[in-house]
Amino acid sequence: MSHQPLARPVIPAERVPPAPPPRPVTALLADSVQDIAVIDTALRLAVPRRAPLLLVAVLPAHAHSSVTADTYAARVVMGRVLPRVRRAGLDHIPVVHRVAPRGTRLRAAGAVLDVAARHLSSVLVAAARGPAGLDAHVLTEASALRCGPFVHSVAPTAWNPFTSTRCGPGSTGQPTASGPAW
Repeated sequence: MSHQPLARPVIPAERVPPAPPPRPVTALLADSVQDIAVIDTALRLAVPRRAPLLLVAVLPAHAHSSVTADTYAARVVMGRVLPRVRRAGLDHIPVVHRVAPRGTRLRAAGAVLDVAARHLSSVLVAAARGPAGLDAHVLTEASALRCGPFVHSVAPTAWNPFTSTRCGPGSTGQPTASGPAW
């Protein structure tokens, strides 16, 4: 009587479904000085996960707006942050959102949260001070009411004058402080 080992049944390899793509990180851009701090924070959150960025350019409410004016305004807002996004090597989804001319600040925040929800974003980065009530505090309140994405607040940055060297007649060649030209 020989003892033969039991043959193991052949089990087909388990198929592991591919991991879903990472959810985008939303950066709320409001054509302000704070946009650079917002995009830097959004990049810090997105780069480790290789998540794409949802860039929402918020334009103020106007009674008479045209597609050309909206396109130009959105390009200006996006143009300030896109070099940083490209350097990080992340995909991005540009979106333009015009604030409704009438309505409460929670309704305006809810509309921005709707944009983030359509793209399945789980994190929204916004400045602590924003236009038309679209600051991080109002967005946090609206997100809590709607069970929306996590809102990450970016503190206001201090204004530091740019140093530049003046060239030309009468120039001393010494760096001078120059700020915004408005």
